[in-house]
Amino acid sequence: MNRMNRRGTEKPIEIFVALFVILAVALVMLKLFQGQITEKQAQLSQFQQEQKAKELKDSVVLKCKSLCTDASNNGCSQQSLAALCMGGAEEVLMAEGITYLDLDQNNVMNFNAKSFGGVGVCEDRVYCFNGFVDQCCNQKITPAGCFAILRSFWTTQMNYDAATQKGLICSYLNRGTCTPTAAEANTAWWKTVLNYPTCS
Repeated sequence: MNRMNRRGTEKPIEIFVALFVILAVALVMLKLFQGQITEKQAQLSQFQQEQKAKELKDSVVLKCKSLCTDASNNGCSQQSLAALCMGGAEEVLMAEGITYLDLDQNNVMNFNAKSFGGVGVCEDRVYCFNGFVDQCCNQKITPAGCFAILRSFWTTQMNYDAATQKGLICSYLNRGTCTPTAAEANTAWWKTVLNYPTCS
């Protein structure tokens, strides 16, 4: 009888211990599962960010190629080439409600020294000549090439003097609002252009 009573009281304790162990294991498993979900969510977020950046870059490439096609269709006129040289990411970004092209995908608008062709840019002012189109109508679409195209167009077609041209360059080819370091500034696209005006 005594032994039966002892067994009767031991049974609830064994059940309690078993339940406690099951609960502890369940909590550990839940914690592991939660960690995996968080990790997967971070990976998904990173992937979505990369995809969005790629889509935006692709849209800018399409915009610039479209401007080149327009120039070709217009007999490679200086005006059409000038439009290509002044074109870039701004229109695409505005349509998306975004203020900069996050080239390095760090969620910060900054100076990017590793853009196309190794020429540095401010991410809020990226142009077709920053590597989105290399050549159009047998003309190099580079910062220096576009500067020459614009000056030629403004001189021969528009009869603008040097002061007016400087104002237009500073207006249409804004460097952006980032502040590169002295070392970074040496890689900037405006440093690759001979006689690019100081706009201030």
